[in-house]
Amino acid sequence: MTPSKNKLIIAIIVLALVAGGVLFFLNRGHSYQKGFLTIEQDLMPIELTQEELLALQAEGLQIPSGEDAAAKNLQSVRSSDELGAIEADLNETNLSGLDAELKAIETDLSGL
Repeated sequence: MTPSKNKLIIAIIVLALVAGGVLFFLNRGHSYQKGFLTIEQDLMPIELTQEELLALQAEGLQIPSGEDAAAKNLQSVRSSDELGAIEADLNETNLSGLDAELKAIETDLSGL
């Protein structure tokens, strides 16, 4: 065999491998596609089993009961886009305890 025939055979083999790889990835089906959640689905709380609750309590973590009133207050805003309504919403927003809550979260996470 001549060197040019060897190069041609190698090029054909490489092209066949590349084409096979492309076909493989195109025909993998839905296994690689990501699932998408709506905002409502993403914000739904996860129900923990009794065993999970006990494990968290054994680690010293407390599960909040019910809705967080502060979070609910932050989510209630006026529907108007008028400057006065936006200013009123900002003035009524109470973020005074935010630093303490963040420190508590940081303490909980550092204990893990």
